[in-house]
Amino acid sequence: MEELELYFDSLKPWIDLKVKEFHHLGYPQITTEDIWRYLKTFRWKKEIPVHYYQQINDILNLMPNHYLDFASLEAQVYQVRSLDEMNLNDLF
Repeated sequence: MEELELYFDSLKPWIDLKVKEFHHLGYPQITTEDIWRYLKTFRWKKEIPVHYYQQINDILNLMPNHYLDFASLEAQVYQVRSLDEMNLNDLF
């Protein structure tokens, strides 16, 4: 994961371009950090593309549905809180 951080500066302009595209398509809540997290924890989880052009291709081919599928999966699996942490009084 730390190895990927070395790529961020060179890929940031491409990620920013993709974020602008998502905003234009009606998804203003998606940020550069969101796309970077998607790439690190999902798209490149097993293998980082060797060549720079392959990394850029992955970014440019990213569709809103790809990111939204990842975000919904992340919300369902990774951000589960215990019932003790939730304020259940609001339900009654």
